[in-house]
Amino acid sequence: MTFLFGPKLDDTSTQFRLWAPSAGAVEVLFPEGPPLALKKDDAGFWFGRADNRGPGTRYKFRTDALEFPDPASRQQEGGTTGWSVVCAPFEPSGRREPLRPWHETILCEVHVGTVSPEGTFAGLTERLEHFRDAGFTALEIMPINEFPGNRNWGYDGTLIFAPDSAYGPREDLRRLVDRAHDLGLCLILDVVYNHFGKFNNFIERYAPEWFDEGVETPWGKGIDFTQDMVRQFYYENACMWLEEFDFDGLRFDSVHEMKTEARDVFLSDLAKSCRAVKSDAKLIIENMDNIASWLDREQNQPKDFTAQWNDDIHHVLHYLATGDGKNGYSDGSRNPIADLEKGLADGFVHDGEAEGESDGTTRGEPASRLPPDAFVSYMQNHDQIGNRADSKRLPDRVSAEKLDFLHLSIMLAPQIPLFFMGEEAHLRTPFPFFIDLPEDAAEPMRADRCRQMRESFGEDVEDGALPDPNGPHTFESAKLNWGDYGNPDRRAALDRFRILAEWRRARLWPLVATPCLDARSGRQGTAIVVSWIFEAGTLSMALNPSDLPADIACIITASPLSTGEFSQQDEVLRLGAWSAVVW
Repeated sequence: MTFLFGPKLDDTSTQFRLWAPSAGAVEVLFPEGPPLALKKDDAGFWFGRADNRGPGTRYKFRTDALEFPDPASRQQEGGTTGWSVVCAPFEPSGRREPLRPWHETILCEVHVGTVSPEGTFAGLTERLEHFRDAGFTALEIMPINEFPGNRNWGYDGTLIFAPDSAYGPREDLRRLVDRAHDLGLCLILDVVYNHFGKFNNFIERYAPEWFDEGVETPWGKGIDFTQDMVRQFYYENACMWLEEFDFDGLRFDSVHEMKTEARDVFLSDLAKSCRAVKSDAKLIIENMDNIASWLDREQNQPKDFTAQWNDDIHHVLHYLATGDGKNGYSDGSRNPIADLEKGLADGFVHDGEAEGESDGTTRGEPASRLPPDAFVSYMQNHDQIGNRADSKRLPDRVSAEKLDFLHLSIMLAPQIPLFFMGEEAHLRTPFPFFIDLPEDAAEPMRADRCRQMRESFGEDVEDGALPDPNGPHTFESAKLNWGDYGNPDRRAALDRFRILAEWRRARLWPLVATPCLDARSGRQGTAIVVSWIFEAGTLSMALNPSDLPADIACIITASPLSTGEFSQQDEVLRLGAWSAVVW
């Protein structure tokens, strides 16, 4: 791809470029020496060349009285208001494909700032062997783009080409990816293309064309994807992570919040741009609208996106395990056992049951035509933990037998499993929302967070009742305590997790490497049995997500793996409370 944004280097000079169609004049500022006046082309780009300004050059842009960093800055000095730094691109690895095929993916979602005591790329690099040895084959890294301050979930970024300096230099990020590949781990990066953070977002002040005044998102004005250069900006960003940093894939945050016209053009071309770099790039979307067509296959290969985070399976399993009646289960009218059966067999629970706009419980298009690996299943992720008022993980809320049931159900169904860092050992570290802003900016964010918890997540909280998101102690509470892995109960849980991961490798991978021909299911009372039929053979799972035993007509036909109690009585399978069997 020909890059239009960011500095362009040659042997003796650097060309600076900024898209600002309505600006009257633009200059490049340097810490020393005169500014460089830029010229404007017909596409709205301002450009100019500076001699003897190579890698390491610090610069900003200025239009009128506004000084601001390059929105395509590859490195920042001094945070989101500081100097942008000219960087020579890394040499591409030459790999045109991800390290592993998609069907071999066992995901762990990781936040760089809290996964290690150091909270850096180097700190995570030193702990990669733990994740490999636990059974994971890929890490999904929460957003690392430059954000205000030193603490953030990552979704408030304003400079999306620059790895955040709080995590270490960009060279350490490339070393992290290279070391992961040495260990057989893929890395997938979470990127945010639906909004910019509210704080230090200079773009709306010098390039209002970037936004559509008539479209509102939870974070403000919507990105205007009808603008060719706006779309190009994000294509370039995606390609940079895949090529220059050698990530194996990307996860695209909340694509349902992309609401301007040309959204579909953007998403389609975004996938094409990524696949031009790595044809089998692991491209994951978060999409509350459950639009199955984005996940369609051609000759058993993804046409656009590889898979979608599947909230549906989380919601029904979460309700069954906790009794927490949110996410469509508040009125008691739904049958959660039937929903779990449908989610396991088809992927989505809510997939075209109603016409017109989604109301949050019925959505999208039929999903039964999709293979199981078009869905990423999970019981915990950053949202499901951090968007609770208490930020507690499941081990603080459900029994060990339920946790083992949930792990087996997620790990050994043929959908792609995802776990949140520490979940492999039932760690209890909370993951509250945290930021690092000046106090005058933090105060409205505190109030907004309480409002969001009430209105968006159904949490009954009063203003001021949440952990202070701007407090360093809140961030520190989210850091994994690696000493907890030495606890006997945590070690035992990790051992059980490894057994599940090994069973998936040995028994599922040969099946899911071939096309899925059908999924057949049945239920009796609280018992469910699902069989997925692949070209290479059949995978079956029987489950009883209930406090009481249940019987179902079913015969185990191969050596099984199980959690909880079960017994075969002629053609009847008796499942104990919170038991599951897979064969």
